[in-house]
Amino acid sequence: MSLTLPAQTLRAVASDLRRLNYTPTSWQGLLANHSESIRKQLEPLLVEMVREGAHPRLMALMLDRLADAQEVLQRERNAWSFVWSGPDPLHAKTADTFATVDQLIGEARSSLLIATYNIGLSSEFRSLFASIADRLDQGRLKRVDLFFHPKQIENNLGSSPLASISKWFHQEVWPWPAKPHAYVDRRLIIGSVERCYQHAKVVIADAALPEAKALVTSANFSETAQRHNFEAGWLTTSIPRVQEISKQFGLAVEQGLFQPLENAN
Repeated sequence: MSLTLPAQTLRAVASDLRRLNYTPTSWQGLLANHSESIRKQLEPLLVEMVREGAHPRLMALMLDRLADAQEVLQRERNAWSFVWSGPDPLHAKTADTFATVDQLIGEARSSLLIATYNIGLSSEFRSLFASIADRLDQGRLKRVDLFFHPKQIENNLGSSPLASISKWFHQEVWPWPAKPHAYVDRRLIIGSVERCYQHAKVVIADAALPEAKALVTSANFSETAQRHNFEAGWLTTSIPRVQEISKQFGLAVEQGLFQPLENAN
């Protein structure tokens, strides 16, 4: 039988078991202060353990270990929340994608990583970029990494794709002096015959800090995706998960899978 009891309940029963210096023939007295649902889960387990010759102290130890596992599981559950883009009525009970992204960016204290396919050029998103550039310039952000696909000019890259993308990025996307570390899929630069480019949509804030957060979503970093499309994603505050996502992008850069843009002239 699987237990669905909270850790606090398991620890309370374990504490009661440690006070016993004998193995009871009935568990009604020990469990009398607990609800019927708790008794129905625990009594069969305790009876079975007695049948196997377990002492109350061993039972208490097992319940404490089960409580440890429940707490780990609960922390993992609490570290994830659903994020949604779509019609306003659905936002009443679910976090909004744009609001979540805006909060992640606004609360970042050290670093940001943004990955998108289509990069938004609406006034709202240019304001977001401008705020990031301003914080970079002031030293309030130490590093920003931006992975994107230049969808707006993908069919007009000419004979020097990297130079064309870099010029477009510095003039149209990010004209401010403080620049992020910007990357595009290397296959776009070498003219791969396969049409498969950077398509991940991720926002990571402060991957190296205890406040680390990451949003993995289907929504591009654009107004259409985050304001109007139906998009879904998960926000995590689990530091190991955030660092795992961040590490994946770092490894991709190290292995040359992403090409850094040329510096602005």
